[in-house]
Amino acid sequence: MRSSSIACLVAATCLFSVSVGALPVEYFYGGDEGQLQDEPIEETEENADNFQQDHEIVALFDPSKPIGQVSGLAINKNGHIVAFHRSGRVWDEKSFNSDETFNKDLGPINNHTFAIIDREKKVVDEFGAGMFYMPHGLTIDSNGDYWVTDVGSHQVHKIDAKTQKIVMSLGEKLVPGEDQTHFCKPTDVAVAKNGHIFVADGYCNSRILKFDSKGRLMAQINAAIEDGQPSEFAIPHSLALIEDMNIVCVADRENQRVQCFSAGLSEGDRTLPTGIPITSATDIGRVFAIREREHYLIGVTGKSEDVEAQMFSINMKTGKTETFAKGLRDTHALAVAADGVMYVSQLEPSRILEVRLL
Repeated sequence: MRSSSIACLVAATCLFSVSVGALPVEYFYGGDEGQLQDEPIEETEENADNFQQDHEIVALFDPSKPIGQVSGLAINKNGHIVAFHRSGRVWDEKSFNSDETFNKDLGPINNHTFAIIDREKKVVDEFGAGMFYMPHGLTIDSNGDYWVTDVGSHQVHKIDAKTQKIVMSLGEKLVPGEDQTHFCKPTDVAVAKNGHIFVADGYCNSRILKFDSKGRLMAQINAAIEDGQPSEFAIPHSLALIEDMNIVCVADRENQRVQCFSAGLSEGDRTLPTGIPITSATDIGRVFAIREREHYLIGVTGKSEDVEAQMFSINMKTGKTETFAKGLRDTHALAVAADGVMYVSQLEPSRILEVRLL
């Protein structure tokens, strides 16, 4: 694979500039390197619950109740894992029409699409029936409320954690678009303490939009111009907001990079306006999800032509980068608990994994 590279974009605000290579971590799946294992790993007496590699332990995290494909993960204030899932629905060729509108014959998902799971894998609460069409991104704000993206309805929703009801929506229901009041298959959302909302309008429009707490458009963030790199986003799939550094990072999936920009927040030690390029990581594989914990940017990548699927961490202050957990294919979502334990969802096979670094 090509080595990962962290490239500084603005010298005056550069955080780091390093080049790193992958750590020699064994495949999680085992077997032939080029063969994808479609079935869950068979448990044996010797290896019933977890799979220890050189640098991490990867364990199956099976909730006490069956849930669907998990498209979004987060950790709530109680330390519980929140899974935003598709129940029995799958995204296939029948889900959307040629104009990106959702197949209305399918209707909303009638079953629960939220599962609250404690660390002992017990599902302690469920909700979300009849509310969503094709779940995708999930984040939890500083007040504990849920924010989700629904690529089916082309909307972003805020859900009150206590009432479990939608209290705010951005975008027009089931109407895709590219203007200031419409999205087209939005992928992720991040929310600052001051109420500013960042939306990755990912699959069709490939743009990042910033709104105030009332849902009024404040700014659009465009891809940074770098030598030898694409000039536009190609499916910005995930966002990570680092508030005390005034940075928002974008997982630019099909361009195999992460680009970070000034977030334009009132707090923090930087006063740059929204969208000024700060730093980037390039040639790191198709990045599906990124999350930040204590100034470490954690990410999961899918398999690409010359970079194998893996996880990575970047120290946002020093630039030190590590890769681990190679072979975690078909990953989609990521959450990092306060104790550093990482939870990763896979779509095929549909399951949640628990990753602990040694």
